[in-house]
Amino acid sequence: MITVSNVLEQQLRSVDPMRGKVLSLAFAEHVVQVCAGELTPDQQDMARVYLGTAKALFAGEASMTALADAAAAHAKVRVAGSRLAEEILWVTVLAVSVCWQRDLVREGLSRGELKNVTVRTVAAEAQTVVRRYTGGRESVWQLTHLLETADRIDPQLMINLVDEVDAERASSLAAEFARHALLTHPGARYFQAVVDDPDHLPLAVVARQAQHMVGGTEATWQLIRLVETMPR
Repeated sequence: MITVSNVLEQQLRSVDPMRGKVLSLAFAEHVVQVCAGELTPDQQDMARVYLGTAKALFAGEASMTALADAAAAHAKVRVAGSRLAEEILWVTVLAVSVCWQRDLVREGLSRGELKNVTVRTVAAEAQTVVRRYTGGRESVWQLTHLLETADRIDPQLMINLVDEVDAERASSLAAEFARHALLTHPGARYFQAVVDDPDHLPLAVVARQAQHMVGGTEATWQLIRLVETMPR
């Protein structure tokens, strides 16, 4: 059975190194936002500065020295709250390590290097702390964010996800895809017919027709809805 977790794992394995770095920072930023209630104001501020400096380095708007200073300040507040708060902030350390740890070590600004840390490590740790704090499925947000920000998505992913949809969910999604297409093509009788009788055509057919008619990012929108409605 296809699950959100194994789709996310597959997608993360295929990203290039730079995209993995960008996603790592995004995953960490989202954890800080979602779990802000567990963090002290100082911890929230230092996490934002730390991640913001790491991002600014990519644009040449910060220095390695600034990142090292932010890391030192972040380390001081990381242990100042609850154990869960420390784990939340550890996600930010992992994310920055994916991006810049080797550079910091090379420039003598860090004493050690975390081994075998990748975007998948960041994703897994983020899922764990969000589950502990909210009980939510962070993997769903991570996968939808990955899809929303992708330059290209393998069409096979849509085929695989549609193939996994059961009859009841297929009927509901067919109607939803048709209603979404009607927002931009309100006079389209094809989609109105699908809304009236969502069991008449296979979901894959409705999805392809909506993509053809609407164009743009319709396939991505459909993929995200498939992910969001996947059973636990």
